[in-house]
Amino acid sequence: MQAIKKLAGQTAIYGLSSMLGRFINFLLVIPHTQKLNSIGDYGNLTALFAIIAFLNIVLTYGMETSYFNFTRNGVDAEKVFKTSQTSVWITTLFFAIVVLLFSHSSASILGFPGRLDYLFPCLMFLVFDTLSALPFAKLRQQERPLKFALIKLSNIFVNVGLNLWFLFYTPSVLADFSQVTLVLFANAIASVVAFLLLMPSVFNISLKTDFILLKRILNYAWPLIFIGLAGIVNETLDRVLLIRILPIGEGSYQNGIYGAFYKLTMVMTMFVQAYKFAAEPFFFKQKESQGNRVIYAVTMYWFVAVCSFIFLLCMIFIEDLAHLFIKNKAYFDDKNGLFIVPILLMANLFLGIYYNLSIWYKLTNNTKIGALVSIIAALLTIGLNIFLIPIYGFVACAFITLLVYVIMCVASYVIGNKYFKVPYFIYKYLIIIASSIVLWLLNSYIESHYYVKFIGFINKFSVLAFMVLIIWLLKPQEKNNKFVS
Repeated sequence: MQAIKKLAGQTAIYGLSSMLGRFINFLLVIPHTQKLNSIGDYGNLTALFAIIAFLNIVLTYGMETSYFNFTRNGVDAEKVFKTSQTSVWITTLFFAIVVLLFSHSSASILGFPGRLDYLFPCLMFLVFDTLSALPFAKLRQQERPLKFALIKLSNIFVNVGLNLWFLFYTPSVLADFSQVTLVLFANAIASVVAFLLLMPSVFNISLKTDFILLKRILNYAWPLIFIGLAGIVNETLDRVLLIRILPIGEGSYQNGIYGAFYKLTMVMTMFVQAYKFAAEPFFFKQKESQGNRVIYAVTMYWFVAVCSFIFLLCMIFIEDLAHLFIKNKAYFDDKNGLFIVPILLMANLFLGIYYNLSIWYKLTNNTKIGALVSIIAALLTIGLNIFLIPIYGFVACAFITLLVYVIMCVASYVIGNKYFKVPYFIYKYLIIIASSIVLWLLNSYIESHYYVKFIGFINKFSVLAFMVLIIWLLKPQEKNNKFVS
C-alpha cells in the first residue's frame, strides 16, 4: 500500500503540473478558434501537430522505455543514458540534414507542397523535442517530478505567451508569415527553451560508444518503435486522413471541428498522461517487490475510478465547457462536434487502461508480441478510417478510436495472462465504468425533462456524490496486508 501511496504522490505532482500546463495550453483553443482565419486553418494546424507526434515516435525509437528497462536490470544508469542519447543525437541530426537537403520534397510529403514556412518550424520543433526526450525520462527515472514539472511548465508558458503575442500583436518583422506559421514558430521556440533548461543532460553523450550495449538496447527497443508508431496511428492518424481522404477544404473544415471538440477531453488526456509519466518507471521498480502483481491490480482500480469520475464530471458540464472555451459559434453549426466528446473521453479512458495492461510485455521482454498487438490495431485503425471517413467523416474517427482501444485492452489482457498474470478486479472496473455512463445518461434525462437551474445544480452534485460512493464501496479491501475483492 505504501508503494501505491508513493505512486499516487508522484502522479499528483505530475498531474498538477500536467493539469496546470495542459489547461494553460488548452486555453489556446480560444485564440486559435478566434484568430485563425478559418476553421480550415485550425484543421491544418491540427494535422501538422499529428504528423509531428508521429515523427517524434520514429526519432526516439523506444529509447525511453529501454532506458527504464536496462537501469531496472542493474546496468549502470549513466552508461545506458549516454549510449542511448548519443544514438538519438546521431539519428536526429541525420534526419534533419536529409529534410533540409530535400526541403521541397519534404514539404510535399508533409502534405503541404511549397509551404517551407510550415516545414522549417516543424523541423525545429521536432528536433529539439526529440533531443529532450531522454533527459525528461532521466528525471522520471530519478523520481524528480518537481524539476520535470518546472521545465514542462516553462515550455508551456513560453509557448502560450508567444502564441498570444504573435496572434494578437504580430511583430512587423513577422507580418508576412501566415497565422499557422506563427503558431508553429511559437511551439518551436518553446521546445528550444525546454532543451536549454535540460542542459547538461541533453549533451551528456559519449564519443566512445559501447556498441555491445547499444546493440542490446536496440534489440530491446526496435519492437517498441512499431508499438509507438501503432499507438500514434491510433491517436492521431485520423486527423491526417481527414485532410487526405476528404475533398480539399472539406477535409480541413472537418479536421478543424474534430480537433476543437477533441480539446474538450483535455481533463481526461492530461490525467492519463500524468499517470503514464509516473507509472512506467514505478512499474519497472515494483517488478521484484513482494506482492507486485496485486499492486498493479489495485493501481488499475484507482486509475479506472478517477478516469470514470472525470468522464462523469466532464459530461454533466459539457455544454458549459464547450461554449466557455470555443468562442467561435461557427464551430457549433455542426452538431456532431458535441456528439463525439463522450466517445473520445471513453476512448482515452481505455487508452489509459491499455497503458496499465501492457506492462506485461515490457516487464517480460516480450516487446515483439506487444508490437504485434499494436500493429494489428494500427492496421485496423487505418483500414476502418479509410473505409468510413468518406461516409461518416470525423464521427467515424471517434468511434473507431474507441473501438480499437477496447480491442487492444482485451487482447493485452488475454495475452498478458499467459506471460505475466495479474489478479485484476475486472468486474469492479466494468461496474465503475458502466456506473459513470448510466449516471451521465440519468442526469441528461432529468435535466431535459425537469430542468430548473437550482434543481439542475442539486442533480449534478447528487450524481457526482453517488459516483464517489460507488467507488468507495467497491474499493479493494486490505486484510492482513493483502487486497481482496
